[in-house]
Order: sequence, then structure tokens, then C-alpha cells
Amino acid sequence: MRFEDLAARLVAVEAKLATLTGTVVNTDNATSIEELDARLSIVEVQVDQLIAVKTQEHVDAIVAAVAQAIEHIEDAVAEVVALSPSAEVPAAADIVADVVQAQVEAEAVEHTEVADIVSAAVQAVVAADPEVVVDPVAITEAIMAAVADMPAPAPEVAQQAADAVAEVIANATGEDVAPEVVQQIVEAVATPADPALDIIEARLNVAEAKVDTLLGK
Repeated sequence: MRFEDLAARLVAVEAKLATLTGTVVNTDNATSIEELDARLSIVEVQVDQLIAVKTQEHVDAIVAAVAQAIEHIEDAVAEVVALSPSAEVPAAADIVADVVQAQVEAEAVEHTEVADIVSAAVQAVVAADPEVVVDPVAITEAIMAAVADMPAPAPEVAQQAADAVAEVIANATGEDVAPEVVQQIVEAVATPADPALDIIEARLNVAEAKVDTLLGK
């Protein structure tokens, strides 16, 4: 009886995901634990992907100051925190909220390349596990890694990007950023991303856009 209940619940969840993604759902219940496990694994991946996309959309909007037009900024911040793995860990959730709130209160980032890098830095905090968020060294490394994965900005805005990332780190750690870390940030920002991955990302962007078009998004 328990197996049947879980199988039925899984189909219901799959149906909800299909509605969100515009895909077709298998309405047949799983007939074995192995199938139940496999289908649940797919659901877990889809849910994580949807949450990541939604979180990134919120962060991008906040960095670009689109959130300033929202009547209740607190709601925008709370929604981002709610999507974070830190949501249920008060100490970590407070840090995530501080980072997002600081970005809301900061001046709008007008240069697209800088905005992308700042978004990556903030997203690194939002997406990190709670134990990483509360560890100043670990969260600094997570932010630096996220920034290093971004394409290098134009030289004339590289320092602006580095300064903005340093501010995110300061807000996340509650500490002044040491000069040697500032230099590491400058290097991480200026380092070109992997060219091969850049090509893959560009192709993936096109493929995603085509799929979304096919799904009517």
C-alpha cells in the first residue's frame, strides 16, 4: 500500500513539473522500487534546475535594480532566501539575506558584463550549502570560483567588477576584504573563461532558446 501511495504521489509531482516545463508526463505508476527511484531522481534534477533558474532570474533582476520597482523589496529578498539551501538554517539564511539586501540597496549595475559577474557572485552565496555560507573562507572561495568561471569583462570595467565582487565578499563574511584577496579577485575577474566552454555555452544558449520556443515559452 505504501509503495502504491508513493508511486501515485510521484506521478502527481511529475504532472506538476510537466505543467511548469511544458513537457509530456508519464501517467503510469512505477511498478518497482527501481523505477520509482529512477523517476524520482529525474524529478529531483528537474526541480533543482527550475529552482536554480528562478533564483538566477531574481538575482539578475536585483543586480540590475529591476527589483527597485517592486512595491515590497523585502518580499523580493525573502523570495530569494526561500529558494536558497540556507533557508532553513537561520545563521546562514541571515547571511544570504544580508548579501541580497545589500545588493538591492546598491546602485544599479549598468554595464552588462559587470552585472553578469556580480550576479554570479551573489548567486554563489545564494546557492551555497549552509555550512559554506557561514564559513568566511569557504564562501569567499565559492564566490571567487563563480567569478573565475565568468568571461573576462572589458578592461575598462574590470576594476569596477572586482570592486563589486569584493563588496559581495565583505557582505557575506562580515569582514573587510584583505588586500591579497582583493588582488585575487582582480585576477579572477580578468582571467578569460575557458574558450571551449564559452563555445559550448553559446551553443547551449541557442539550443535552450529553440527548445523554449518549441514549448511555447
